[in-house]
Amino acid sequence: MRVYVVAAYPTVRAGLAALVRERPGWIVAGQSALDFASPGMTAGEPPDVALADLEGVRDAGVIDALLAALRPRAGLVALGGPDAGARRGAAGREALRLVAEAARATEEQGLAFGALRRDATAEEIVAALGAVAGGLIALDRRLAGDLLAAPERVMAGAGAAGVRGPGEEHVAVADETLTPRELEVLQLMAQGLPNKLIAQRLHITEHTAKFHVSAILTKLAAASRTEAVTIAARRGLLIL
Repeated sequence: MRVYVVAAYPTVRAGLAALVRERPGWIVAGQSALDFASPGMTAGEPPDVALADLEGVRDAGVIDALLAALRPRAGLVALGGPDAGARRGAAGREALRLVAEAARATEEQGLAFGALRRDATAEEIVAALGAVAGGLIALDRRLAGDLLAAPERVMAGAGAAGVRGPGEEHVAVADETLTPRELEVLQLMAQGLPNKLIAQRLHITEHTAKFHVSAILTKLAAASRTEAVTIAARRGLLIL
């Protein structure tokens, strides 16, 4: 199996690459920081799986750029999510949002996806790589719990300066283009469908539907599904 390793810090890249090399038949197809325009990154045979540490990623668009540059055959394993001390703060919400965006990006391209906390063991990383290479979804139990337990407005709040505190006015500031899939989800949200029914209509998992809803709330700087639909209607994004 060919694995391409991406991490902002050289020591992290070296450690992940060494882990891959220890597995019989596994090859490090390449390594890079978060510069996906670097010479030679897209040259040669595409890797089977990309292994990316999300530490240092500030813009979710970086994940789309990674997938476009590497063109992995099977999918992506992301290392991210909040640590124990940041789970309830802005940093924790942002970390969860990046994981959700990574899931969204892979699903858009028909790829498998894995997500582990950054403190994952070597055995967990190896297992996730193997699962994604086989076309499966691999989610760390603790990370999955954080994603599913987090209210959608919290998931969205990390990417929008419009998150309001007590007595504060909500100001919509995000204005990112919705993907075709997100527009489909938005249309079903406008019909009042919950995530489970959205997933059934679009033939995706309920987890993926939740990720799409969270991305929509983030991009529209909305604090709720109703507010997202209202904003989208004003912008002409909905077919009414």
